[in-house]
Amino acid sequence: MPGKAVGWAAASLPWLCPNTDSLVGLAERPADLARLAAADPALTVLLLRTTPSQLRPESFSLTGEQFLSPVILETAAAYLGATKAGWMIPTAYAIDRARGVATSASAFARRIATHTLKSPPDTAAAVADLAPLGWYGVAAIDPLVAAQALHDPAFPTNPADVQTRLWDLDHDSLARRLATRWRLPGWAAMVAGNLNLPFRIARGLVPEPDLFAVVQLAVCEAEDRTAFLGLTRCADRRELLVHLGLCVNDLDELCRSDSVVPTVTHVYPQNPHTVPLVGNLLRAAAASRRRNGVSLVVRLEARIDELHRQLANLGESTDDRLREAKLTGLAELAAGAGHEINNPLAVISGNAQRLIRTEPDPDRGESLRSIVRQTQRISEILRDLMQFARPTPPEPVRFAAAEMLSSVGADIAPLAVEREVRVEFPSTLSEIWLEGDQAQLLRAVLAVTRNGVEAAGRGGWVRLRCEAGPRSVRFVIEDSGPGLTPEAAEHAFDPFFCGRSAGRGRGLGLPTAWRLARENGGDVRHEAVVDGPTRFVVTAPRATEGREWIGRECA
Repeated sequence: MPGKAVGWAAASLPWLCPNTDSLVGLAERPADLARLAAADPALTVLLLRTTPSQLRPESFSLTGEQFLSPVILETAAAYLGATKAGWMIPTAYAIDRARGVATSASAFARRIATHTLKSPPDTAAAVADLAPLGWYGVAAIDPLVAAQALHDPAFPTNPADVQTRLWDLDHDSLARRLATRWRLPGWAAMVAGNLNLPFRIARGLVPEPDLFAVVQLAVCEAEDRTAFLGLTRCADRRELLVHLGLCVNDLDELCRSDSVVPTVTHVYPQNPHTVPLVGNLLRAAAASRRRNGVSLVVRLEARIDELHRQLANLGESTDDRLREAKLTGLAELAAGAGHEINNPLAVISGNAQRLIRTEPDPDRGESLRSIVRQTQRISEILRDLMQFARPTPPEPVRFAAAEMLSSVGADIAPLAVEREVRVEFPSTLSEIWLEGDQAQLLRAVLAVTRNGVEAAGRGGWVRLRCEAGPRSVRFVIEDSGPGLTPEAAEHAFDPFFCGRSAGRGRGLGLPTAWRLARENGGDVRHEAVVDGPTRFVVTAPRATEGREWIGRECA
């Protein structure tokens, strides 16, 4: 199509035509819609067009039952029979570039949404897939004119001017027109048509600012890492990072590699207009669904899948919940019992000390001193028990993991020398920062390390290492001791458990470590290693960026 007519012709497109496999899947395999839509943006657009306008982003899912409605099949059949426009040649240069950016953006948006909890991952991924909506429209009308804009020497510096000169509409204007014409949900339409606005302006216009921020940052990163389409040239990455609570390192980790697009084997020619029976298949499937309602089999399969997922999650979390409930109950009992025992204990100790001062008989004096020593021992046990039951509220600070490991090494060295146990620490440690009460987390890691030294035995070893994740830091403590029996592992964090294997004491070290780690948003757990060392893992929150940190790393 010559000249500037391309832009207006694209703005008037009745639809984007999905590939043949997508339409067949829509009719026969609704359970595959998510996989098919990930490989075919036209199907994503069609599904969004049939999404109820009142549906909230958090309720959107490509596995939702609204896509089993016969209306969507009848709509696709009507468009397919009424026009041959709107189909995008997958191998066209502009489509290839646009799909590369959209695929990466969709994967990045899903990861960012999952990490930040700022928007539903499925929704963010679907909306990011629509970022090059205007490119899709122009390429569906004339792929050569679409590619001409990409090859123009002025495009990298003035993409909107080049698009307006060649198409008479820039991408953003075209995307807004298509989103409005096709009645996409407001939360999707406003993102697709405003990706070039700085977030400080867009947040007052779009209905879902968090969704917009996730998608804009994902598209911005995708353009940097794949191909420049001029979609987010005015975006302020720093502004988005601050709003989403991310730093540059987090973003690099989330976007370090592209997700692979789900593989779709094309059984039919991709252009559905070359397969006359596709329209008949869509109409027949629509009539069947209208006559029989939503397929009972599909409903039952979906319910069974959901039941299996819930059972799997339940199986994974039941042990943790039982342990937490048990230890919480023990903590409450310990707090009450400790308070009640301390009072008579103080009376016993005080009376014994008073009698010592006036007792002339050496044997009776020694017996009284023994009573005082034992009351002090009980008092120490109660103090540890109270620390386990009701630890001091944490005072979070930001500190380096290397600093804490250094303190652990210094504190554990005398016991290691006495027990003739070799303790190995990382030779070097990258800059990893934690956030929590430094003294409490130090005590938790030290208690687990002490447990390992006591278990290793003479000539044994204990190894510590530090592993940093996006949100937490893992301190892995391994020892060469005899390991834990299944029963001992089950009760490893129970105070005064008497069935522990030799060398692992009966004190409050592990229970208190668990309690302190939990108070600081972390955890302590035993990880079974088949034919390997005994392993305990202490997790602690990784430091989030404060104002100074953002300014230093996100500049």
